[in-house]
Amino acid sequence: MHQIGDNPAMTEATESTAAPVPEESAVSLFRALVQHHAAGRIALSLDFRRLHHMDCPVAVEADSNIIAYATVALALLALWLGGWWAAGATLAAGAALYFTAGRNYVRRRIRRRIEEQALSSLALWQKLWRFGGIGLVPADGSDPCVAPAGNWMALVRRLGTSAPGNSEAAGA
Repeated sequence: MHQIGDNPAMTEATESTAAPVPEESAVSLFRALVQHHAAGRIALSLDFRRLHHMDCPVAVEADSNIIAYATVALALLALWLGGWWAAGATLAAGAALYFTAGRNYVRRRIRRRIEEQALSSLALWQKLWRFGGIGLVPADGSDPCVAPAGNWMALVRRLGTSAPGNSEAAGA
């Protein structure tokens, strides 16, 4: 007797709906994309306003909350030690810290997550591409490919699926 998850035809059908081309092609194109990015032939263009949304596959709400929680804790301490004026000044300083250094911190974390996680997992890359907020900018100056409307696979095909000069590409 077969269990629901044991049907290979069902598994292939659900996986193939995620990518418009056969899985082997998507995997090889994704590998080529990663190689092009590592070689500097494709740069990432990021829309941090979109990528900071809580539904984004690479966003972590805790990144923003770290500064907020610290600010509230320090404001309560300032209220206890120095009164309302000290608490208000602490809140203002915390807000200024967030809107300067805090945003840069969150953006660095999102960029790192994209480069470390999304560029190492085809499934996560496809989720991120469907979500949007990311674009691929070819170094040759041609038109960028922007998610979710753009076709990243076509861009990689145009640039070539094998990255010349990369000895790892032959073994991958």
